[in-house]
Amino acid sequence: MNRVNDLLRDTIAEVVSRELKDPRLELALLSVTEVRASRDLRNATVFISAMSAPDATPEEQARAGQAAIDALTHAAPFVHRTIRRRLRMKRVPWPAFELDSRIAGSAAIQERINALSESRPSP
Repeated sequence: MNRVNDLLRDTIAEVVSRELKDPRLELALLSVTEVRASRDLRNATVFISAMSAPDATPEEQARAGQAAIDALTHAAPFVHRTIRRRLRMKRVPWPAFELDSRIAGSAAIQERINALSESRPSP
């Protein structure tokens, strides 16, 4: 299953980055971080990391991420057809897109660490 998930992740990432033309996807830097296919290969959860401009507020980041998920959900039939043509598999799972919160959480932790190190007096 790990090999199938990796193959799906690479193929979906290529389709999303090169073939989807949706203005909602241009607002964010998208990465396919993980794919978890079901054992019967009917469905796959595709985790997406969406980062908007570095100076964006957390609310703007959340809106950009949700807009990207909405655009990808709308494009799911196209993504499914495209990966079905590219991969020679008996069954290609239907992609369901979710926002990967692990990246945003690690960025928030890094910001806190940086703030603490800046507030600490120099020896």
